[in-house]
Amino acid sequence: MSVCARGARHPGRASAPHHHYPTSTRLALLLLTVLYVRGGACGGVSLGAHLVCAKAPGLTDKQRAMCRASPAAIAAIGDGLRMAYEECRVQLSGRRWNCSGVGDGNHFGHVMPMATREAAFTYAITSAGVTHALSMACARGELPACGCTANRRRVVNAVEQFQWGGCGSGAFGARVARRFLDARELERDARALMNLHNNRVGRKVSEVVKDLVHRECKCHGVSGSCAMRTCWRALPTFRAAAAALREKYARARLVVPHPAPAEQTHLLLRRPKQASGVGRAPRKSELVYLEPSPSYCEPDLAAGSYGTHGRTCNRTSKGRMPLRERRLK
Repeated sequence: MSVCARGARHPGRASAPHHHYPTSTRLALLLLTVLYVRGGACGGVSLGAHLVCAKAPGLTDKQRAMCRASPAAIAAIGDGLRMAYEECRVQLSGRRWNCSGVGDGNHFGHVMPMATREAAFTYAITSAGVTHALSMACARGELPACGCTANRRRVVNAVEQFQWGGCGSGAFGARVARRFLDARELERDARALMNLHNNRVGRKVSEVVKDLVHRECKCHGVSGSCAMRTCWRALPTFRAAAAALREKYARARLVVPHPAPAEQTHLLLRRPKQASGVGRAPRKSELVYLEPSPSYCEPDLAAGSYGTHGRTCNRTSKGRMPLRERRLK
């Protein structure tokens, strides 16, 4: 069933300040336009969203169904993707690989062609961005179907009145992010398992920074008397989550597929050649990858490398934690 968005946002909020938009952001812009222009008529929103979702390239059948059912949620997903792409460049600015190419073109399929450490980080930060954006949209009351209003409660004491609102746990954001992003993994090969694992790490990264959750309040009353306050537990900034993922990127683990008898193929840590037996399963908090990274000094589009430009590429820096490159004067 389609859900009509109350208080739909102006389409300009999803715009990015630079170059062309990737397919995911263009889809969000179109849906925001539908919500804004036709927001007064539920039938108009449903019809407009149906047409936009049917024509958007790169979506799986499950993603199209979600797009038609909740265009406001898909618009928030577009916000999260844009935020993740921008923060990816901030976190890795000056390194040999600085997220070049991430966010360009259609990224509802594989974001990067090789299953490298950089691909692991890209999937995780994308998943974290989408989860964060959905949770924030839910807390602001922009997603009627998220059920956040059910969490409202009034607390009265001798001093002041509080009305709690919003989403404290972000469970809605994680749930919808999982349904949408995991739906693009149609195969069950090693690359899909890697992507699904790193998607989960991105969704769960909020647990790493959960201690930064704080209370925010808005006063209500005549002339700012603050006779009553609406308060909510606000999520930390996305930059805190992105920084936590950057640390996980530095410690990402190389894995190999392991087909066990009568079981589904799964990923195990790759053991040194001299070691016997099989490695352990990766922890749910660890980013994983299947292939070593290229140097990223020279352009190699097949490997997802655009090369370095306007700076000296340090070929001897360790791939595990690439040093920041010296920019040319």
